[in-house]
Amino acid sequence: MEDATGRLPRSVRKSLDQCAEQWTDRCQTAASGPAKSADSVPIVLRRRTPWLAWVLGVVSLLLALVGWWPRLVEPSTASSASDFGQWRAHLGRERMLSRAANLGHWRWTDGDGDVVWDRQRQRGYLLLHGFVANDPSRARYQLWIFDGARDERYPVDGGLFDVPPGHEEVVIPVKASLPVTKPTGFAVTVEKPGGAVVSLREKLVAFASAEG
Repeated sequence: MEDATGRLPRSVRKSLDQCAEQWTDRCQTAASGPAKSADSVPIVLRRRTPWLAWVLGVVSLLLALVGWWPRLVEPSTASSASDFGQWRAHLGRERMLSRAANLGHWRWTDGDGDVVWDRQRQRGYLLLHGFVANDPSRARYQLWIFDGARDERYPVDGGLFDVPPGHEEVVIPVKASLPVTKPTGFAVTVEKPGGAVVSLREKLVAFASAEG
């Protein structure tokens, strides 16, 4: 079958071909040509650019703060040994005491300090006074959480921590390695650098009863 364009007059086909070539040239120039100068940008767009950049900057800052703030007030045990880490730990403890519901709060049986425990979030803080600063390459402190729903011979590991030198008072953030249904006691022992899976409790340095 003969192409439909073959029935068009020659002058019409020539005009169509020229239009197609001009359109193609313009597309190639727009894709590969140099960027337009600032003078070619409409004045309305140039006026809006600083305002838009400012708004995007504020939004980015707010998003960063949303992600950063929980990390600030809920430090990890590993980061609590520095002065800045201690400041964060104190801040997180005060925040938990003022806002958390269903909170457990118990004092050590020997010595000053206490344990604050959020049952819902399975997190807490230890407030310690007069603990000897340890050398992490030789020994570390380890927390154990006794659960009334578990065998007392195998308390839940509350994590290893260090007491930095020059601090009479330290706050240690803790997080249980397993869910604690009914906390009945918190114990701190001195263990080898790698910690213990099951502690012999030969070096028990602090205990807080959570019963009653």
